[in-house]
Amino acid sequence: MRYWNKILKEWSYRVGVIKPKDEKHIYQLQNILTEQGWSSFVIKEFIQNLNEQREIPAEDVDLLIKLGMANSTDKISDVYNGIYKSLPLSKGSGETAFKKSEYNLNDLKLYTTKFNKNIFLTTAGSVKKIRSPYGIRIAQLNVSKSSNPSKAYFGKVYTLYQFVKSMGSKLEIRDKLAPGIGYEKMQVDNMVSKMKSIFPMSDSQPLQLHIDGKDMKVDINSSIKVPGSPKADMALGQGNKANFWISYKHGDYIDRSGKELPASFQQYGSLKSFFTKQFTNKARDAGIEKLINDFLDKCKSKATHVIKDVTGVKEEGGKIYLEVKKKWKEAPSQNPKIWGKNKTWLENSLKKAKKTNLHIVDKSGFSYRRALLNQGEAGKKITMMSIFGEDYPTGKSGVNNVDCLLQDSAAMDIEMMTNDDIAVGINITPGNTGHYMLNPKIHGGGDTLPSFTKNYEPYLVIRFTGEMNIGWNGGKDIFIGARFLINPASQSKDGTDI
Repeated sequence: MRYWNKILKEWSYRVGVIKPKDEKHIYQLQNILTEQGWSSFVIKEFIQNLNEQREIPAEDVDLLIKLGMANSTDKISDVYNGIYKSLPLSKGSGETAFKKSEYNLNDLKLYTTKFNKNIFLTTAGSVKKIRSPYGIRIAQLNVSKSSNPSKAYFGKVYTLYQFVKSMGSKLEIRDKLAPGIGYEKMQVDNMVSKMKSIFPMSDSQPLQLHIDGKDMKVDINSSIKVPGSPKADMALGQGNKANFWISYKHGDYIDRSGKELPASFQQYGSLKSFFTKQFTNKARDAGIEKLINDFLDKCKSKATHVIKDVTGVKEEGGKIYLEVKKKWKEAPSQNPKIWGKNKTWLENSLKKAKKTNLHIVDKSGFSYRRALLNQGEAGKKITMMSIFGEDYPTGKSGVNNVDCLLQDSAAMDIEMMTNDDIAVGINITPGNTGHYMLNPKIHGGGDTLPSFTKNYEPYLVIRFTGEMNIGWNGGKDIFIGARFLINPASQSKDGTDI
């Protein structure tokens, strides 16, 4: 691919906008290929193939290049014309929307009918992925790195090409999708859909809500999607007024034999989002700020670079400079992934703090943790606020103090409860490998910590994450290049306790 791009770049440099039908442009391409050491026979064959490709619509040539033919442009005509036998695509590794190991063209067409929304094809990088409307992978094609791919490879490209053409406007092609909450959105949409089918059976009269058979003491006749990014993923209520909020995490909690599994989700929450004065005020516990500051103070000596008394930051000549004691000096790290967004953020932070000790993390593998369950009352509050939301101390349910955390990898079981064939309630139950956790302050009769399996025990975690940042000690100390999280134990590194 790089080699071909180099030729294209040189061709464009000599002729401007490339016009393959222009003989002068073809003449310059022949000169370039001769300079690259190509034989006259190979050049002639290449130009002939290029001429044949002129008969293919330009948009199809572009599409086939996107689908894995960038290194084999001489075979585009053959793939376009169906010279190669259609072969199935693999599901790839990890969790996918469906469970088959391979998908032929008919499989792909069949499975996509299960969605009532557009699906996606992501083309960035070396893997082309067919994805569900929620971004979950269905099947994929690994792009061949060979200069002479096998017929089987072209057969797979042909399958992908035929699938894309058959989907028309029902498929969106993008370089990539933003990482997000695909599984969560899928589960929420599933719950909303099932409830909408149940409510009319009671003439939309409110039904008692149960979780795993337990009465939640609220009546509902509507499901309400929660806008924005609060702790709640969905809400239930009467009409447009919510009275029960749910947070959803995707994945199995245990396997079918009852064996404990590693945590299926990465984090309970990002402390960056709620480690603020507002957060500590809501917690009404000065110990929280002390606990967090102490953890970060212990971690700061592990930073890649430490620059004390920084009063300014600027970019000049493509380099980042820091002001220390009224003198500007080049920052010890010039990594653009570190400074991309952090330069402006640091500028704004210094307007408030005036001066800070800057701790730069520019090293993959930087990761430290501290268990929360043995940190007294402050640790308990951080845990509960990270699971149920920052309004947990109020004891009042809402978008940032959910009633329940639900976890499952399959669609939740949502049943109508009847009495003499009359609908009286709705029961939501995670599957055999799922899990749920009720907010104890609202539904547990107290303020007791839920029980955690070892893999799900919450930890404070700091780790290297490019353009992220953390300020603490009132802005007197700042990390850039690191993220501050609360992770389940199995999503943090063993042996990094500090």
